[in-house]
Amino acid sequence: MCSEKEPLECHRTLLVAYNLAKRGVAVQHILANERLESHDEAMNRLLGVFKLPPDGDMFRTRNDVIAKAVALQAKRVAFVDDRMKARHGDWGMRHEDLYDWIH
Repeated sequence: MCSEKEPLECHRTLLVAYNLAKRGVAVQHILANERLESHDEAMNRLLGVFKLPPDGDMFRTRNDVIAKAVALQAKRVAFVDDRMKARHGDWGMRHEDLYDWIH
């Protein structure tokens, strides 16, 4: 899906590929070394970044945990125009809001 050096830092992974995979589409990401990585492998790496349980836990399914990781990563890598931020504040986008928006 991505031609970026690191798919986890690409909006296509966090928005497009994430939603395609939820719908059963097989998504592959192109890594810097030209190796293909499945979306599931990418999500496993993302869970590792945030030290989240790869199989979920007592209260959350794997999909819930992935959604949380995607929301956290989107917040980290999202472009924010400082001029817009100065005009509109931080847009009130909390992790929980982003999580709800993705779903």
